[in-house]
Amino acid sequence: MGNLSKVFKFEFFNLVRRRSFLLTVILVPLIPALLFSLLGLLNDDQTQSIAQIFTSEVANPLPIGVVDNSGIITDYPDWLTNGVLVEVKDEETARQQTEANQLEGFFVIAPDYLESGKVTYIKPEINMITEIVQQGALDELINYNLMGSDQQFYLRYTNPVTYNYEYLNPETADTRDQNSAATILVPYVIMVLFYTLILASSSFMLNAVGKDKENKTIEILLTSASPMDLFFGKLLGYGAASLLQMLAWGGTIVTFMNLGGQSLPFLQGISLPNQVIYLGIPYFILGFFLYGSLMAGIGAMAPNLREGNSSSFILTLPLIFIFLIINQLIGEPNSFLSVFLSIFPLTSSVVMMTRLAIGAVPFWQLALSFVVLIATVYLIVRGVSNLFSSQTLLSGDKFKMKTFFRTIIVGR
Repeated sequence: MGNLSKVFKFEFFNLVRRRSFLLTVILVPLIPALLFSLLGLLNDDQTQSIAQIFTSEVANPLPIGVVDNSGIITDYPDWLTNGVLVEVKDEETARQQTEANQLEGFFVIAPDYLESGKVTYIKPEINMITEIVQQGALDELINYNLMGSDQQFYLRYTNPVTYNYEYLNPETADTRDQNSAATILVPYVIMVLFYTLILASSSFMLNAVGKDKENKTIEILLTSASPMDLFFGKLLGYGAASLLQMLAWGGTIVTFMNLGGQSLPFLQGISLPNQVIYLGIPYFILGFFLYGSLMAGIGAMAPNLREGNSSSFILTLPLIFIFLIINQLIGEPNSFLSVFLSIFPLTSSVVMMTRLAIGAVPFWQLALSFVVLIATVYLIVRGVSNLFSSQTLLSGDKFKMKTFFRTIIVGR
């Protein structure tokens, strides 16, 4: 027990004191924090927002004339035009009023508009923003007149359907607002966070064991500590350091999502569900123990770090697979595939957290996921411990995946 504690302290402090680790823990959340803070200050201090600039561009006091040579437009209702469009008898009069600064410009509707749809816009200067808005106003006016100047008909045309949704099973129905950025952003961020942290933190174990074998440090360590002390000490030490990294990154994300909307409009309405905050730590710890143990086992069997890294790719395939189908998982969180992957132990740490970020998950699925993951972690940690023996650690035999899994499952 004493040697286990010593290995744990050594590995933990050796990792957290590294400059690369400190930069990762501090700079990764600090850089976006500074950027968002700067955006917030700019948003508070700027004299005109984009919306204000747009409004000031279109809020010209001069109306736009309409010379209708087709005879289509007979009604210019104030509720629709708001005084922006006014009738002018002919093009010559419109030119004179524009030159006299009475009109901002004028539209000339061609006599054969119904066949050609041709409209000419004449104005003193080019302004892309106002032209888009003004052309839209003319479109609405023409549509209104083509509908016989029937206000009720026109309003129903512009807003034809109001949808109401009812769900057969409210517990499993996808009731998210599809027009909200949070619908995609929040689960996407959570999936990327857990995917990155679990892969990165578990790779620490592979590098730690592999480097000790390459530089012959493992021979010195085995003279004062048992292989089990080395395995569990490294696992707990790197697990604690990785948890510290996860808390730093996760805390930053929670702060941005829950508080960022106060200063940044595009973050308004975006928040992290409480279940993600409460269950994030246990799922991350179990995910690290699972993949960290497997990576440590590869490091123990592989003759060198290079071969260990190439062999570890097979173990990461489940996580890579879920990242490739991220859109399907977020779009259909209650499909059979999503439910299966949230229970399957090699993917549950990431997929279940993604589903929790989307909405409520049935209790039985959450409980089953936990039970299966805990049981798998226990079996994997116990199986990998079979690989931590003096014979394996000091061996230079070539790594064989078949031998690796056989030793984990059935022992030596």
